[in-house]
Amino acid sequence: MSGTKPKFLEDTKVHPSYYEKPNPYVNAPSCHVNLLELSRYAKQCGKKLIELTQEEVKMFTL
Repeated sequence: MSGTKPKFLEDTKVHPSYYEKPNPYVNAPSCHVNLLELSRYAKQCGKKLIELTQEEVKMFTL
């Protein structure tokens, strides 16, 4: 990540580890979102994932 918050996280406080470089040797925690369908939705709408609102992301919560 480039140090910027996605639109859907603008009004929330994120843990400082959010901006840390991920460790590829450790299993990532679940984000509780269907990322495949979310990315398809974003592409269909002509948006980047970072431009989606909280309401749009909530539609794909597991």
